[in-house]
Amino acid sequence: MGSDSDYPTGRGRVRVEAAGIEIEGVSIAGHESFYKVPGFRTLLEFGRAPEDVVGYANVCVTHGHLDHMAGFAHHASRRRLGGLPPARVFVPAEAAGDAAAWLAASERLENVDYGVELVPASPGDRVRLRNDLELRVLPGRHRVPTVGYLFSEVRHKLLAELEGRPGAEIAERRAHGETVTRREEIPLLAYPGDCSAEVFDAAPEIFDARVLLIECSFVLPEDVDRARDYAHIHLDDLAARAARFRNEAIVLTHFSLRYRNEQILEALAGLPDGLRERVIPFLADQALPGRSTY
Repeated sequence: MGSDSDYPTGRGRVRVEAAGIEIEGVSIAGHESFYKVPGFRTLLEFGRAPEDVVGYANVCVTHGHLDHMAGFAHHASRRRLGGLPPARVFVPAEAAGDAAAWLAASERLENVDYGVELVPASPGDRVRLRNDLELRVLPGRHRVPTVGYLFSEVRHKLLAELEGRPGAEIAERRAHGETVTRREEIPLLAYPGDCSAEVFDAAPEIFDARVLLIECSFVLPEDVDRARDYAHIHLDDLAARAARFRNEAIVLTHFSLRYRNEQILEALAGLPDGLRERVIPFLADQALPGRSTY
């Protein structure tokens, strides 16, 4: 595992519990971003692929910027060295060719076959991760090809008209090919990756997830234009849409190193009532009132 000495003070490893979902990783704009989601057995982004992410066989990459993807080949190589099965890596379909070429060059340099399953991801794609967990690809909005991801719990509930009926009758109906259940999706975690404010209209599904894991690279008023220029979220973008967030928890990440943690927390404290209480800053050993890291 990487040491916090690798990072500026207060900006290293973070672990939070957000509405029952554990998230651990590092997120520093332009430097490194990755998030382990152990409950889903999924890694979001590679960062530099430190030791403790190598065991993750499902990896969702939103875009090809190296602060998110630098550890791609390293992750594959370490799994091969450790005798682990090849990982399945989702990347934006538009970037899949370049990602495959990068992997092939690394394999030639090492004279090994990593065997990575590289999956081109396009908005609307759905992948079953478990019987009760589905991954859906969302549109992204950034300076390079980008997608987002939505993890949903899948339940199959008995049709209302069959509630209270004997189990034997329901089994018989099912045996005769009748539909006896309805599918229900419960959006758990939305992660749009690096994004501009355009993502709120491109992927409105993110407002309904139990937890929204979203960047907020810029927080001070003088950096509004900078956020627009680099296609990142500014805190003002969140405040302006305060009424739209139906999420139980909103984990804000990817803060610029232009700011001290104290500046970030002070800016977040100015968010509108009703939104501020649900915000969890992804900062080491820092929290807004009512929230805590662990």
